[in-house]
Amino acid sequence: MDIPVKASLSISFSNQREADEKLSAINELNLEKIPDGVALLAEPLTEKIDIASFLDFENISYLSCSGDNADDGSVLDFDWVLDLRRQCILHDIPFYFTSTGANFRMRGRDYHIGEKFRESQAAKADVHYFPVSRAFNPPVFQTTVAPTSSVIHDTDTKINEAPSSKNTNTSCVQESLNFEDSNPTDENFESEHTIPVVTSEAENISIPGINYEIEIDPEDRYIDELFNRISHSKFRSSFHLREQERSYCLSHSEETIKQHAMDFVSKKLAPAEPENDGKQTPMKGHPVFIAQHATACCCRGCLHKWHHVPEHRPLTESEQQYIVKILLSWIRNDMRNSSTEDS
Repeated sequence: MDIPVKASLSISFSNQREADEKLSAINELNLEKIPDGVALLAEPLTEKIDIASFLDFENISYLSCSGDNADDGSVLDFDWVLDLRRQCILHDIPFYFTSTGANFRMRGRDYHIGEKFRESQAAKADVHYFPVSRAFNPPVFQTTVAPTSSVIHDTDTKINEAPSSKNTNTSCVQESLNFEDSNPTDENFESEHTIPVVTSEAENISIPGINYEIEIDPEDRYIDELFNRISHSKFRSSFHLREQERSYCLSHSEETIKQHAMDFVSKKLAPAEPENDGKQTPMKGHPVFIAQHATACCCRGCLHKWHHVPEHRPLTESEQQYIVKILLSWIRNDMRNSSTEDS
């Protein structure tokens, strides 16, 4: 899969013991020697691990995790993946689930995943996380391409439930692995511990099977994807500007409405513990209020659920700008659609 983040050093681990041992020296790293940051690779992940105490290191580029590709390898439990994702969200660190591995467990059921389906099934989980705080400052992407595997895929490979499972899998993989309800340079340094690193001739990490030759994911695409997700919510998609709000937009400049949005966001959403959180946004009276409900920017709980912005901490300036841009984009779209319907 594609990982849109650059790194100079990688630290890999599979279990809690390895994570504790290898990450214990992370704060001793010389930041000048790892200008593009550190990639944390939980690959293959063989048990639930807690690395929250290490994630305060300011130069972590991202964390990725995957299962064991050996046919008789360890089972990857999806709950472990979601727990690592939760830790990354709380620390504003990009998270990527790259492969299920050969043996995958979800909701207590075990599956054997054919090699050609492992990345696609991980992608279907849709649990990648890219912090809003970085959306306005996209990373510089690597252009080196990792070496391709020489393994020949068996075109007849199928995804079957592991024999050890107590349940019988009779449905196709798309139905049985239903993730819809789940959302939810080589630089040497001296320390007491030796941390293995992945190196490449381009002085950037190169993870086998991951292509770094990808596009920058700009903020506009980020917002488009959000609107697409929200369109599937019956509640969110039910909001539209009424005559009163449309008239307000026509009689006021966009700059005025933008200033109102900035004020509402800074006063009602930005504090770590907003007053009356969950009920601070009226359902009518201003186009920005309607846009907030339509885009799930109405309270910190909705921001956390839909935008992955952690609760109980102040919003950053970039996050506030991001929210305002979403609100104005939605208002423009709704005004445009209303005009089309009227004509």
